[in-house]
Order: sequence, then C-alpha cells, then structure tokens
Amino acid sequence: MTAHDLGLLRKTASNRAAGRTAAHSLDRMTLSQLSRRTVIFTPNGARIAALMDAAREDIPGLTKNEIVQAVATHNPDTFWAIARRDRFNVDDPKGDGFLAVLPLTHEGTRRLLDGRLDTRNPDLTYVTRQSERPAGIYVWAIHAKGPIAAAISLVLEKYSSPLYQGVNIYSRPITKGGLRVLEPLGFSPGAHYDGIHATNFHMLDRSNDRPTSRAVDPLSIRVARSMEDIARVIAIRSAVYMSEQSCPFTEEFDGNDFSATHLICHWQGEPVGCIRIRYFADFAKLERLAVLGKHRRAGLAGRIVDAAVDLCRLKGYRVLYAHAQKRLMDFWEKRGFTRMPGAREFVFSDFDYVEVKLETPKHPQSITLEADPYVIIRPEGLWDQPGVLETSARRGSFATGGPLYD
Repeated sequence: MTAHDLGLLRKTASNRAAGRTAAHSLDRMTLSQLSRRTVIFTPNGARIAALMDAAREDIPGLTKNEIVQAVATHNPDTFWAIARRDRFNVDDPKGDGFLAVLPLTHEGTRRLLDGRLDTRNPDLTYVTRQSERPAGIYVWAIHAKGPIAAAISLVLEKYSSPLYQGVNIYSRPITKGGLRVLEPLGFSPGAHYDGIHATNFHMLDRSNDRPTSRAVDPLSIRVARSMEDIARVIAIRSAVYMSEQSCPFTEEFDGNDFSATHLICHWQGEPVGCIRIRYFADFAKLERLAVLGKHRRAGLAGRIVDAAVDLCRLKGYRVLYAHAQKRLMDFWEKRGFTRMPGAREFVFSDFDYVEVKLETPKHPQSITLEADPYVIIRPEGLWDQPGVLETSARRGSFATGGPLYD
C-alpha cells in the first residue's frame, strides 16, 4: 500500500512507565500469550476506512480507502481488523490495527514477484474470490502497534484451512519491527514461484504442507446437475421461503426453475444452501438465494453469491442484477452490489425489495466464440476440465457415405 507496501509498526509508547512497557513488550511475552489477549474480525467498509485513516498517521502514502474497500468487497478474507480483547465490544466492533493480504491467482503471483503487479491499486482479476484457492498470498500491509502485533499469528492461522493449505505467503517488510515479528513465524529472505526468484521479498514456505486426501474442504458449491440435486434445491427453498417466510408454493416455484442454472452448497456433505441464476442479453440475474437457518452464521450465503458471480463472469457477463430485500441491503453491499441509479422499490411475496447491481471486470478466462469447441461443450462451470464428449472423440467420426435415414 505504501511505496514499499508492508509497514509493521511495533512501538513501545515511550511516554509510559518503563515497567508497563516491559510488561507489554513482544520481547518479554510469547506470541501465544499475547494472541490470547487479542481478537480479529472482518470489518465493514466504514470500519476499514477508519482503520486506514488512523494508519496514515504512521504510514504516509497509504493507498486510497476505496481501493482497499473494493478488494475487501471482492474477497472479505483480505482485511482483518485487530482489537484488544479487554476493549472489544461485539455489538460495536472497533479495531486497534489491521492486517491486509492479497490472495493471488497464478498470474497474480507471477506478477507480484516479477514486479508487474500494481500493489497500490491491484487489478481484481489477479485477486481470488473467497471460495477460490490462491496460488500465493501476499501480506499487503500491517498496522499493528505494540502487543496487538501478536494477533498477526492469529490471522495467519486463518490461512491454514484446506482451501489455503500449502499456499506460500509472501511479504516485503521494510522495518526492523516487521522482521522481528515475521521471522519467528517462519518467514525467510528470498522468494520464489513458478521459476521466478525475488530477493526483495520474504517468504513463508508452506510447500510441504500440501492438502492430503483427508484434508477436504467441508464446503462445496457446484452446479446442480441431476434431478436429485434439483430435489435438494427444492427442499432447501421450501424450508427457507415456504416454511420460514410463509411464501405460497406457486410464488416460490414460479415456472422459471427449468430455464435457469442452480448452484447447490454442501457443508460436510449435507445440502445447506442454493441460488438460482437466469441469463438475459447483457446481464445475469441472481435470485432465490437460500441457506438453512442453522448455517447462517458461517458466512455461507456470501460464498454462494461469490460462486454465482464467478460462474457468470466465466460465461462472459459483466453486469449482475438482483432484487434485494431492503432489510438485507448490507449483505448485498458487502458483496459489491449497489442500489441502481433510479432503483425501483416494489413488493412481492410480502417483502419489500429494491433493485441492486454489480458491475465486475471481465474474467480473463471467460468463454467466447474463439474458445476451443470442446471447451464450449464441457459441463456447465467445469470448463477447465476435459468433458465426456472429448473422450468420445477418440472413437472417431461415424460416416457411411450417405444419409442415415431415407
């Protein structure tokens, strides 16, 4: 974010009594002890702006708040606020510092190490979504004074889940304080990726921490491909809309289900959420988002929307449209959707709705007419994997020299 990106501030408040400074010094307490005194959380856009504004007093040249907010909207796992546990109010969460990262695609990681990635204003094409596995994770910026710097270890633990397991973490520390905190965590000078070596980076090598067959992500979001999948979607929507919201059957199942794509979300093998996507000439519409009640605190709804956005981008759509219940506007805004200019407000099935829209960059691997014909006929959403019709090509063509039928 700065000219050197990583600015770790580890100050010991010289105006305090020497005994108090020593009691709270990182040199006198272990990271484990201190981390128990801190809390980390993902803040909303306003809290991000407040933390960034506070950091500018210590780190000149920080990038614009809107850029950081846009990255956090694209992937909420990129910005973590840090707070002292004894001052943390869950009803009004405020941070005392933060750690921001960029989870990067293959091309994004290459560009990071060879210097082509604009880290002051990163192209979101090179930043993965919350549901995507990155090729590398870049420690974008840290602002953590004194004892709360210990919470860095808590943030890094967030990247030990199966989705991130084995992904190397890169940093570019420019202060001695930064090195004092990062080196005990395993960062070492020099970095590499895909044949590129960069001496101006430090790297936490996690290549030996590859996911095993037993380390399976408990979450999966995929296209519904069978009548059994559709039956699960119907069951989830019936539980959420018909049971909880008393929506009549004919209003919930409106005749559009067989002209749409459905995504189904499983948690630990159980179907728990879904969303429907319908396609129009120059936009795609997201609708019928549903998550079973007992799973709503796990952030699954956001990841389902992210997966739907990614699918639409791969299909070439850059405008996503939705009808947001007015009481849930905050959720849609966190995903990057905004109220449309001149948005119409309306009512159906006993709830108030408003039009929202997301404009997103074109996906670099979006399907076009220039794509390989075999890619175009692969199963929906699995365009990066060979399909059954490619296997059939090995049999060759069927030709008789004349018509099959008279």
